[in-house]
Amino acid sequence: MKGVQFFLCFVIFLSAAPLLGQDTRSPETYKPPKPQYQAFKKEKKGLFSFLKRDKPQTELRSLEDERADFRRRVSQAYRENEKTNIKAERVKMKEAKKGESFYGHKRPPKKRPPGKQKFCRVCKIKH
Repeated sequence: MKGVQFFLCFVIFLSAAPLLGQDTRSPETYKPPKPQYQAFKKEKKGLFSFLKRDKPQTELRSLEDERADFRRRVSQAYRENEKTNIKAERVKMKEAKKGESFYGHKRPPKKRPPGKQKFCRVCKIKH
């Protein structure tokens, strides 16, 4: 009789286990974690860290501060690129007024025979 009861309990347990194991979803919707911005790197402590001088701690900055700093750096780089572009345009305009392009030279370069030609750093060709 005990063997039959044990067998019956075992069968009930085996049939109930897969039914309970099927529910893997929770009723709450998944919420992604908030983005974390790394303002500075954490320095690892070493064995001889007490010998090193302490660096000043960098402040944690907000996302708006980071964006403002980025915009400032980008606008500064844009202004520098604009200056070089304006200078290049002026050179092109001067060459267009002359009627001939000397590839960055003020006057036309000397024409040497093929054996004596040198590589020019200004216009990046041999002449």
